[in-house]
Amino acid sequence: MFLRNYWYVAAFGHEIGRNLLARTILGDKIVLYRTEDGSPIALANRCCHRQAPLSMGRLIGDTVECGYHGLTFNSTGECIRVPGQKKIPPGAKVRKYPVAERWRWIWIWMGDPDLADEDLIPDHLYRYNDDPEWSCVEGYLHVKADHMLLVDNLMDLSHETFLHSKTIGTVHVAETPAQVAQDDEGVTITRWMLDRPPPPIYDKSGGFSERGETVDRWQIVRFEPPSNCCLDVGVATAGTGAPEGDRSKGLSMRSLNFLTPETVRSTHYFWTFPRDYKLDDEEISKLHAEGFHNTFTEDLVMLEAQQEIMDAHIGQPTVNINADKTTMPVRRMVNKLLNEQELTSI
Repeated sequence: MFLRNYWYVAAFGHEIGRNLLARTILGDKIVLYRTEDGSPIALANRCCHRQAPLSMGRLIGDTVECGYHGLTFNSTGECIRVPGQKKIPPGAKVRKYPVAERWRWIWIWMGDPDLADEDLIPDHLYRYNDDPEWSCVEGYLHVKADHMLLVDNLMDLSHETFLHSKTIGTVHVAETPAQVAQDDEGVTITRWMLDRPPPPIYDKSGGFSERGETVDRWQIVRFEPPSNCCLDVGVATAGTGAPEGDRSKGLSMRSLNFLTPETVRSTHYFWTFPRDYKLDDEEISKLHAEGFHNTFTEDLVMLEAQQEIMDAHIGQPTVNINADKTTMPVRRMVNKLLNEQELTSI
């Protein structure tokens, strides 16, 4: 079961054009394209005649012609032509999903279309993607695992010590306790590591070791339903005031992640990594694009292996450790919302 009355990321804006893109979201088969004026459109990828995928058809102007028997649908999902007959059969249409384009992404509303308010798109989390005072790299991964395993992974960064030792992990991540705060809108995890050696990828960007400096490092992770995981991360020269709010002697970054369920066992992982320093430095952009892609790929390998083990041993007991205090509030929040959704649908 998925939370449905929320905006989900369906694609990067550059993925959608004058082509038919098939994508499965929350188990629904979707076809995405742009009209001639550039507006994004999302329709059910299922012809109402013989359930052929519309993505195997073709665009004609702003309409989609089914590649099997030629039924043609306009951008609202209404059938406007049936070859060989003048009358359109009653109910000949496909579902149209509300979509919006913002912060580099195409957002789709998977629930009741009457509730699709664009003001509910979490701009406060993702505005850095297009902020001219930040420079951004981006990526996408298809992960064969439940999206909540990815949420767990981002909320509990203690795994960095062991899984990402060549890029962002140091021994101090797992050994430093995190603070957990919950409110009506989400969960925030805060971890400060003071006067520590810089992690490799940050050291390459900032040259701290070359100057003989240690760093104060922060990880502030925010979860908001349905699957927003946004990280405020960075390092600053130790003792220069970062914990008090002065980050001028350091590097500030955002790791902005949206985890869109494809099915109950697969996820579309959209990520961006904006930074507020050396905005025009192509070498830094290349370092970040490659480094964080490799880091997230390490997550992918582990999470897919974890999913395989879980599927092979359904019902087997597990134990909890202190680090799980960062994931448990999120799980409880999502389960509560799912229960409320089920009750309202009865």
